Amino acid sequence: MRRVQMALALVFFAGPASADPIEVIDLAGRSLSIERPVERFVISEGRYISLMALLRPEAPVEGLVGMMSGYGHTQPELERQLFRKFPEARDIPLFGTRSAESVSVERIIDLRPQVAIFGLGDHGPGTDSAELISQLEAAGVTVIFIDFRLDPLNNTLPSIELLGEVFGVQDRAATYADFYRERRTGIEQGLSGLERRPSVFLQVHPGRFPCCWGMADGMLGPFVGLAGGRNISDPVAPGPTAQHTAEFLLTENPEVWIGTASGTLSEYQSNKEPVGLGAGFTPEMARDSLKRYLDTPEFQALDAVREGRAHSVWHNFYNSPFNIVVLEAFAHWIHPERFAELDPQATLEQIFETYLPFELQGTYFATVGNE
Repeated sequence: MRRVQMALALVFFAGPASADPIEVIDLAGRSLSIERPVERFVISEGRYISLMALLRPEAPVEGLVGMMSGYGHTQPELERQLFRKFPEARDIPLFGTRSAESVSVERIIDLRPQVAIFGLGDHGPGTDSAELISQLEAAGVTVIFIDFRLDPLNNTLPSIELLGEVFGVQDRAATYADFYRERRTGIEQGLSGLERRPSVFLQVHPGRFPCCWGMADGMLGPFVGLAGGRNISDPVAPGPTAQHTAEFLLTENPEVWIGTASGTLSEYQSNKEPVGLGAGFTPEMARDSLKRYLDTPEFQALDAVREGRAHSVWHNFYNSPFNIVVLEAFAHWIHPERFAELDPQATLEQIFETYLPFELQGTYFATVGNE
């Protein structure tokens, strides 16, 4: 009996001894000590499951004990594939809905995570959620901030590499980071000697909100500049997004118009106005959805629409580790003479085939005009 008790004691005390503590700095600049392996964690947005699938394709939800909002809100087709391949994902508890205000800190603590992964500025708790962070830390939960939304140009790869360290999959993170850097470098080199930047209007959620919300200093706005364009919202927008009048667009008459499409297949089939892309859309449906929105006198007066330089890109790339395809699309659309061979849809297909346990379905880019 005594030997059994000693054996149980050894098992009990083996946990802390086998921990592998690491020191990291998150995207909020906070120094953190993390004990690996991380066996229980929560995430703010369900869309971060795509990130976990990138880093751990064989077990994307292993150890995921809770999330604020479901995966299906932004990626319904991938959620269906997730449930088929990893049925345990159906049972992941939710501790909120789609906003920081909806989050139950008590529920998170009850889930007993070691780590909580939040975004600097996504729809869940952020760095300004001081009380919630303090309560979680007091309960022994380490809060880690990543970012694909506020400053994705600078924070996408550090966020991926950070979680590569946290989950002990540094090689996997480095492989994707190398791919991402190579694609970005190709665009930067392709713009060498650039003398003129075409004017661009990047409109958010066309058809979902009144005309016309533009992205400027934040989210996908800076991608316009890196792709060799001049974002007409930059000089006048007070923040990452701002509403502009139709008169502003007509006066500026941008050479390229791009909309971030958030419309769903069901909305398109119901003849609703939001421009749609994503799962279930064929290229023809995607073009039709965009054309229906732009078929008004205000937009038909724009040179970009009349001359075939009006485009749409899937909105949910704006908060995603796969935003490199947006940079490629912008470069291809803004400077077609320099980037005629760039095919962002093909790059997205390559990402899925190489890095993810899911199949890509649908259309994520469209162009209309000059027809």
